[in-house]
Amino acid sequence: MIKFILYFMIHYLINKIFVKKEFLIDQIETSAHKKKIVTNSITPLSGGFIFIIIFPFIDISQNYILLFSLLFLYILGLMSDINYISSPKIRIILQTVCILIFIIMDDLLIKSLSNEILDKILTLRIFNVFFLLICLLVLVNGFNFLDGINTLLIGNFIISLIFIYYASKNNDLILDFVFIENLLILFFVIYIFNFFGKSFLGDSGAYAISFLVGVIFINFAYKNYLFVSPYFIASILWYPAIENLFSIVRRLYSSNRLSEADNSHLHHFLYMYFTKIFFKKSNLFINTFTGAIINIYLIMSAFIATLHFNNTKILLLIILINSFFYFCIYYFLSKKKIFSD
Repeated sequence: MIKFILYFMIHYLINKIFVKKEFLIDQIETSAHKKKIVTNSITPLSGGFIFIIIFPFIDISQNYILLFSLLFLYILGLMSDINYISSPKIRIILQTVCILIFIIMDDLLIKSLSNEILDKILTLRIFNVFFLLICLLVLVNGFNFLDGINTLLIGNFIISLIFIYYASKNNDLILDFVFIENLLILFFVIYIFNFFGKSFLGDSGAYAISFLVGVIFINFAYKNYLFVSPYFIASILWYPAIENLFSIVRRLYSSNRLSEADNSHLHHFLYMYFTKIFFKKSNLFINTFTGAIINIYLIMSAFIATLHFNNTKILLLIILINSFFYFCIYYFLSKKKIFSD
């Protein structure tokens, strides 16, 4: 409780400073991605800054490689937020270099994919590194798409950590419970400010926190590979991953440049759909409502996956059902032509 109050007060003071200095979405020359996001002019990009200044006090193990990587990704995201590095290609290259160095220096590994052939391939270090690099790049950029809809991004982080915490507590799995508890306290504080539209994580926060969550899940899978299906991880983190991969396929199919931001993500469609339904409600209400609806579905999906954390067949079925449901909703909303008015 004391940590919660302390983090809340720090966030409140930082927000005051950000607002005073006008470090606000739509009042600075933000990236094209941010301009496509539904927001308002009094929302500071303070969420990521809160995380990066408090996290060193949470990381009691003092993993300096991790701290340096998070700081690098935060700065890279910040340069994107203020449109200093506007090229997506440059951001991807810098992300790749940072993540690759971390994987090699921290000896990050994945033990199994529950398939004999794939497991043999993973014994070759170069393939193991390449697989983890792709996974983390997809996750980091997929999560980044979600920022802008209130509670969607930070709520997804909270949901992910709560369910590996729950699975570990109830099944005697290996996890640093104190570390996760402290992270959740910080994330809940950020969630409150984001819920009321008083703070966004920005690219800076999205890059750093999504990378951290990815590393936590990879280490969790490595330490518990005899008891946990690797597809438990995929069933928890499926949404940002499919958002990213589908966006790439969609833009290639429509001959749009991958570097161009758009409003064709599922959460954008849902926001516009709810805008028409609740046309008398404020943008803040609709924004937060959209994030809440998606997160409620993710909670239900994650809960079912957690009940079957070691059953690969059921977890693969859950991922397939979630993907099918995603595409059905996307198709339905795209046919509504909700951006035409």
